[in-house]
Amino acid sequence: MSTTVDLRNLPPHLQAEIGRLQQLQEQLQMLIMRRQQWENELREIENAISELEKVSENTPVYKITGPILVASSKDKALQDLKERREIVELHIKTLSRQESLLRKQIEELSKKVSEELSRLRQQAQQTAG
Repeated sequence: MSTTVDLRNLPPHLQAEIGRLQQLQEQLQMLIMRRQQWENELREIENAISELEKVSENTPVYKITGPILVASSKDKALQDLKERREIVELHIKTLSRQESLLRKQIEELSKKVSEELSRLRQQAQQTAG
């Protein structure tokens, strides 16, 4: 005799919890992707700062503004990059915090769903046995 629980016959509240768990997992994946995009931008900024710090003060520097290149001073370009780096780091920090909270919610809800499924399996075994 089978003692597995048919997911289609779960109580509505448990189906809703499982749906919520799936939504949270999708949100987590989106957050991770957004954080990774910001981290990629941060690496690009760090590389640009590193390269810019190597050039002499007399070297012409250009920055991309929309679809065009605009002449800039080395100091102004560095300042702009460092300001952008601060903004990007703030986004990463915020997303990391959100990711941590979401992981905690997923862990708690997953535990709750697992316990409920285990309880339903035990009930199925008792009625089958």
